[in-house]
Amino acid sequence: MDSDQVRACRFPVIRARRNGTRQSGSPIGDSGPASASLPLVGLGPEQKRIETALRNGESLLVLGPRGSGKTHLLRECSHRVPGTAFVPYSSNLHLFLQTLSLGLVDAGYDDTLCAAGRTKPTSVHLRGMLWNALEKRPARIIIDGIDSASFPVLRFFQRIYFVRGMSIVTSARDAFGLGALGRLFWDPRKTLQLKPLSDAASTALFKRAVHAYGVRAANLDEFRRRVLDAAAGNGGQIVEMCRLASRPEYLTATGRIKFELVRIDCLVSTMG
Repeated sequence: MDSDQVRACRFPVIRARRNGTRQSGSPIGDSGPASASLPLVGLGPEQKRIETALRNGESLLVLGPRGSGKTHLLRECSHRVPGTAFVPYSSNLHLFLQTLSLGLVDAGYDDTLCAAGRTKPTSVHLRGMLWNALEKRPARIIIDGIDSASFPVLRFFQRIYFVRGMSIVTSARDAFGLGALGRLFWDPRKTLQLKPLSDAASTALFKRAVHAYGVRAANLDEFRRRVLDAAAGNGGQIVEMCRLASRPEYLTATGRIKFELVRIDCLVSTMG
C-alpha cells in the first residue's frame, strides 16, 4: 500500500482530534503555529526518562495537572524516538481503536491496519486486528490524556501490556483520572510526576512565549511578574496567558494588558 492509499483510508471523524485539538477549551501548550515552535523548557530530565522507556520497551505513566506540559513533552518524545505512535485518548473505545490504528500507520507500522478505514469493522474486529498485529510486532505507543478509562479499555490494554518489547507511555492529570487503567499503571517505579518549572525556567519560557506571540504592551514588566506569580511554574498557563495577551481585546486603549481578564480566561481554558 503506497502513501496515497494510506491517506485515502483515514477516518474523517477523528481528523480534528489527531490535529491536537480538544473537544472543549483551548488546546493548552498547542495553541497554533507559535506555540508549536516553542521548545521544551525545564523538562530535560523528564524527556530523557520517557525516551529511554520508549527505546527500551518499557511502560511508563506520566502525571501532571493540565497545562504542565505533558502533551508538548510527549509529542516531542514521539518525534525524537523513531517509530513511536502518538495517540490522543478517547473515552469512546471504537474511536480510540481507530485513532490507535492510524497512529501506528503514521509511525511506520504495518499499513494493513489502515484497511480498517475502508471496511468499517466493529470494535471487536478492530480490537482483534490490533491484538494480532501488536503481539506479532510490539510497538512504541504514547497515549495522551487518559481520563476515567473504562473496563473495556482495560481489557484491551491487558492483552498487550505484557508483550515483550512493547512500550506504552500514558499520561493523565492524576492517578484517579486513570479509571480502570489504574490496575495496570500502579507501580510508582514506573510513574513520572511532572513538577512545576523552576523560577529560571518559567522566566525563560515567558520570554520565548512573548517573542513567539509578538506580545507588546506598556506594562510588560508588570505583566511578566504577575504571570509568573499566578502560574506558579505551570508552563501551559504561562504560554496561554502570553497567547491571550497578544490579542487586541485584552489591551486597554493605552496599550496596557488587562491582566485580570487574561487570568480569568486562562483559568477557564486550562481548568475546564
